[in-house]
Amino acid sequence: MKKTALTIGFLSCAIMLLVLTFPFNRAQAKKNRGIHITPVPRGVDVQSLHAMTETIFSLAEQARTAADETRQPLMNELHRVAASRNQLLLGLMRQNPGELLDLALPDHLLALLSGELQVLFEQRIELDGELEVLYEESETESHLRHFLRTDTKRLELHFRENSAPGLLTGTRVHVRGVRVGDDIALDGADGTTAMSTGVDVQTSATIAPNTFGEQKVLVLLINFQDKTTQPWTTSQVSNLVFGSVNDFYNESSYQQTWLSGDVFGWYTLPISSATCDTSAIATYARQAATAAGINLAAYNRQVFAYPSLSCGFTGASTVGGSPSQSWINGSMTVRTVGHELGHGLGLYHARALDCGAEIIGSACTTIEYGDTVEILGQAGLTGYSHAAQKERLGWLNYGISPTITTVEASGTYWIDPYETLGSSPKALKILKSVNPTTGVKTWYYVEFRRPLGFDSSILNNSNLMNGVIVHTSNEPYGRDNYLLDMTPATSSFSDAALTVGHSYNDPNTNMTITPLLVGATGASVMISFGPQPCVRANPSMTLSPAASQWVSAGSTVTYQVSLTNNDTAGCASSSFDLRAAVPSGWNSLFSSSTIILSPGANATTSFTVASPLLVADGYYNIGVTAANSFASAYSVSCSSLCSIMSGLDFSVVSDQASYTSSQTATLTANVSAAGTPVSGAKVSFTISKPNGSKVTGSATADANGSAKYKYRFNKQKDPVGIYQVAAGASLNGVVGSGVTSFSLQ
Repeated sequence: MKKTALTIGFLSCAIMLLVLTFPFNRAQAKKNRGIHITPVPRGVDVQSLHAMTETIFSLAEQARTAADETRQPLMNELHRVAASRNQLLLGLMRQNPGELLDLALPDHLLALLSGELQVLFEQRIELDGELEVLYEESETESHLRHFLRTDTKRLELHFRENSAPGLLTGTRVHVRGVRVGDDIALDGADGTTAMSTGVDVQTSATIAPNTFGEQKVLVLLINFQDKTTQPWTTSQVSNLVFGSVNDFYNESSYQQTWLSGDVFGWYTLPISSATCDTSAIATYARQAATAAGINLAAYNRQVFAYPSLSCGFTGASTVGGSPSQSWINGSMTVRTVGHELGHGLGLYHARALDCGAEIIGSACTTIEYGDTVEILGQAGLTGYSHAAQKERLGWLNYGISPTITTVEASGTYWIDPYETLGSSPKALKILKSVNPTTGVKTWYYVEFRRPLGFDSSILNNSNLMNGVIVHTSNEPYGRDNYLLDMTPATSSFSDAALTVGHSYNDPNTNMTITPLLVGATGASVMISFGPQPCVRANPSMTLSPAASQWVSAGSTVTYQVSLTNNDTAGCASSSFDLRAAVPSGWNSLFSSSTIILSPGANATTSFTVASPLLVADGYYNIGVTAANSFASAYSVSCSSLCSIMSGLDFSVVSDQASYTSSQTATLTANVSAAGTPVSGAKVSFTISKPNGSKVTGSATADANGSAKYKYRFNKQKDPVGIYQVAAGASLNGVVGSGVTSFSLQ
């Protein structure tokens, strides 16, 4: 079937409809406390991106109708512009993947191009593979990267709003998103909606795997064909890794985990020192080790150490993995090696939360290396990981490990020094909140440190010596852990402890932490739960279906309204009034316009909308507002689109112009309305053979408005000649049709 020409005017309108305003706020770092996560400013010229897109479609249309002698120059120019456009898209993906997702061309526009041109554009994909989580970092900067490893590719993943979930390397995942080259921007508001793991991320076990007993470490000393220096001997590296670093992990794990292994090298890799590709370095290093007769399978930790390169990082490591992999770029120290092996065990950075003049407030900044005590925190530190981190590894509160006391009632609780052996509690754990949507729990952790072993550096810190340290951590997301500054008026986190004589009160739960006594043998901490305060919050609501509903004029559409009361448990039940916002002349009706909910409860009601019989084609906004009838300032609104269409835009095409009797014909129908794909439409196919007989089939349009039907030819039953195809689509009384043909030779 000859495709309808795409006019530049229509394309311009379609592209401009995709442009969304990017809400960019620059987070201001209050204190010089480490790495602050801030949004990356937009550096991509979006107008140039749109202009290139229009140019490509214009060139494609010219090439489609051009004579043979003029077509190739047009195609050459089209490829050049497409390559430049892809570079802009890659820059946009790496700076702001959310905006890339918003600006990517929809499939129904890409479908207007031939197959040879579609590969030049972004593609919406779904892939299965193995997740690789990788830190690349110096003492002052950190870059957390995610890759999807398939059987043939290693593709980098980019999450909207820095929302990557705290998963481990080696997790099997299914991802969906927009691909440009070897980069993928993941769909969804957060990492968990764009990536499925086959397990319940919210309720899966929090203990990272392979964190107990002997850790067999293989250290490969490598250099490069243009940089063959050898800054350390194998003995020096062995003494550091299996001496000092082993001592650190043996002590930190309460003698439950230790390092053993071998150091081999030097091996000169057949690549330049200009490379900073950790994957390539690891591949060549493993090849060299295998050639030297080393059994890689005997080790569950691999470390690649080499002379300093100008890579922007002194260390890198996978987060978890079997085996985990770590890269040491010229920094053979306890801090660097111990830090990277901590990632290899499954730990993320030890962060801090900077809320200005408040301990926890509404405007807070994450400090990536913010913890001022532990090895995964601020530069130069070699202290033990905090209680939430050790719980994640199973070194606390698991099996025969020392315990953590979960506090559920007011009282005075004792905690031993964090560094000492023994079965007595090493920390307190107090529930802070439960996310009403995901069920994820946030906890306070309270611990007491003494200047022992690798924590000896706190000896001269009077604040830490006379108080307890408080962190928050989400369970089970190991990335969301934060040191709290209990003296926010000062300019640093070095005095973050809550000292004797002072208290911290959580206003949302009315829980108070008060250290009563600290000494050489432990700390006495009073936890009190006062009457639960009533803290009101805006309810949350969803309107389903949220996407466009394609119906004919005069139809009635039914929506489901789901409402959740987000008030704290100290509040009484609330009554919420539902109000509809529909176009003038439309009718709406709730099955129940008032919903009574206790705090944390959810309820669903139906809501119907009827359009006038003579309403014009177009998009119409349907809105719902829910307000607390006792406190009307607390409300929520959401909306959906109802699309009135007198007919569907429809096309059908075969994947080849002609076939042989041993082949299968694939017919693809594309259903849209006003340039937007229509999903859920029922599509029928009728193939008329040259002898007059007919074959019928059906399919349902997917999220891209596409429906496919395959017909396998039979040499005995299918005559040669021209086959006519008639296809049609229907949805909620709206229809569309189209025809095409192909030949059988």
